[in-house]
Amino acid sequence: MAEKRTSIPSDLAQELVKIVRLLAMSGKKNFKKYLYDPFIYAGWEKEKSHSALAASKMIDKIQEDSNNPSYLHTLSHQCKRLISQAIIESLSALGDSCIFFLEKIQESGNIASSPEALEFIAVLEKPLKEFEKVTSDNNEKLFEDSIKNFSKEELKSAFEPVKLDGTRQKVYLDTEVHTLYQQILSAAKVNNLVRCKKLLSRYIINYSDSETYSEQEVDNLLDALGKREVGFRETLKDSLAIELYFSITKGILEGNAKKAIQGIRKYAHIFEGDPNTKYYYEIDSLERKLYGIIQAKDLMKELRKGV
Repeated sequence: MAEKRTSIPSDLAQELVKIVRLLAMSGKKNFKKYLYDPFIYAGWEKEKSHSALAASKMIDKIQEDSNNPSYLHTLSHQCKRLISQAIIESLSALGDSCIFFLEKIQESGNIASSPEALEFIAVLEKPLKEFEKVTSDNNEKLFEDSIKNFSKEELKSAFEPVKLDGTRQKVYLDTEVHTLYQQILSAAKVNNLVRCKKLLSRYIINYSDSETYSEQEVDNLLDALGKREVGFRETLKDSLAIELYFSITKGILEGNAKKAIQGIRKYAHIFEGDPNTKYYYEIDSLERKLYGIIQAKDLMKELRKGV
């Protein structure tokens, strides 16, 4: 018998945010089936006449109350009321409200362990994971079909390293990297580990394969943050894998195979073939499709020259 949850893991909440965003891209029918209907079946809807505020106004109020210690114990209950209100407003309001609640779960251990959050995830997790499985099964075929039609030039373009055209672009990139790294340090100083994780994910994904990346500094920072929160390095690793997997999936669903290829390559660069990484087998399967087509087009030698 599975152990009963007492709190919602941050990486699960992050993952579900990404699935809701993909669901919104997939059309009204899927959105209703995998998000709206489960809440209706679970009895989360409420009478419109009971509503005092629109969902968007409720989000603003909860956000404001988040900054007041006197209201912290009410936030999870308010988030549940928000979902109930959004259900009777629109699918868009429901999607936004679910994402808001999931983000609050990531920000607060009190909310993550509340009865309302546990009930919310109990309604949400199974149908969203089912949608994720359907999407994953379709991804391979969509990806394979799109890259089969790529010309040699298009494939080479997807594999080209980022080239900086002149001094101005290099200075701009150096400034952007420096600014982002300073934001990470600032968040670390005030112990905002949720913001640290988000900023570090962005920094590593965007710049880990660039000359401006400070690998040793990142490693030192991870050691320091790991002393403040046990398992921080592992949760960051999960966060990176989630971000990259859903970026790849979004690229495939949008028909942007170049974006998907670049995401696959970044995943391979960051995790170096570690099979214990989240989404390893799904992305490994896509990578195999990619290199199978590259070999079929006899492009391997040319691509290796540019990488």
